[in-house]
Amino acid sequence: MIAADARRPTPLRWFVTLVIVAVLVVVVPVHRVRACAFDMVKPERTAIDWVVEADHLLLARPKPENPFAYGMVEVLYGDTTEIDIPHLVDRTARHRLSAAPQDAVLFARFDDGDWRRVAYVDAEFRRVLDISLAHRDEWQSGFHESRLRLIDSLQDIDHRTLRFLLISELDKVPYNHLRTLDLRIPAGQLLSELWQPANYPFQAIHVLLLGLSDDAAARAEIYNFVDRAKDQMSPTNLGAFSAALIELEGAAAVQKLSEDILFDPNQPLDKVEQVVMALSVQHAVTDAQTQQAIADTLSDLVEKRPETGALIARQFTLRSDWSQAILLEPLIRERKLTTIKDLASVTAYVLRAKQTTAQSEDG
Repeated sequence: MIAADARRPTPLRWFVTLVIVAVLVVVVPVHRVRACAFDMVKPERTAIDWVVEADHLLLARPKPENPFAYGMVEVLYGDTTEIDIPHLVDRTARHRLSAAPQDAVLFARFDDGDWRRVAYVDAEFRRVLDISLAHRDEWQSGFHESRLRLIDSLQDIDHRTLRFLLISELDKVPYNHLRTLDLRIPAGQLLSELWQPANYPFQAIHVLLLGLSDDAAARAEIYNFVDRAKDQMSPTNLGAFSAALIELEGAAAVQKLSEDILFDPNQPLDKVEQVVMALSVQHAVTDAQTQQAIADTLSDLVEKRPETGALIARQFTLRSDWSQAILLEPLIRERKLTTIKDLASVTAYVLRAKQTTAQSEDG
């Protein structure tokens, strides 16, 4: 008992923490996450991102006098001075470009960076490139409707490079927008790619797309993963599989995740947080019955494991969803949080929620 009390913040530390957090909440804005909530580590930019954001863009082909070196053939954006591309033309590119004199390779760089090989540009990719260039300014701030239209059109093209671009772009679309798209990628194709090592960085988006497909084989794959995950210490992409299961089964999926993982006191917190991540993502977009099931589950979870209040605060903050303030505020008042870090996370969330509510009422 003494050891447990020793872990609790003292009244002075508790008060100081509240003051510090209150100041931070006022002066530090909360930013929405741009990419999919279920990301693993992956390339920081898609090909379209490079076209939209880079300071210099050009097309290159092997030099006539040296087929192993690239030479500029067209400047797409930026100045043309001191262009030296320190990339060798590999065998595959050399043969492919030799057979297609109209094709080229897209290179990009920032003012303070090196040239980056972005993509092989054939007629199909050139269409996407030209559209992206035409929308450079408007696409630099979020997912504009015209960008979503381009992404949608990529679903109907049988083209290896554009297929990869489609998946990488869909991976960046916020889940609430993803649900509204006319998704036409066959579930069988997604399932065949799901466990391929080359696709692991994009496994989460494959799972979410399977959840939106309403396909019987996809449903079985997702159920089987969740069943296996309850006995694994660190299942990869549990958050994405949990969100997909909720998309398919609604409130029944929330109950299953609660019984299998959330309410099991032996489950590690990082694993619990992956499921809470899925609950936070679905909370804003699901039907009323499922939303109520999520609310009831989170209430029971905090009652059983008060320390989960911090991860609930963290995940709902990332979604700018302030609906859990009433649930979490008693954890502060009743001093149920045993670490300064957890206290700070929950306090920041509650104060931000109150600030947002006040601003909304004033506005």
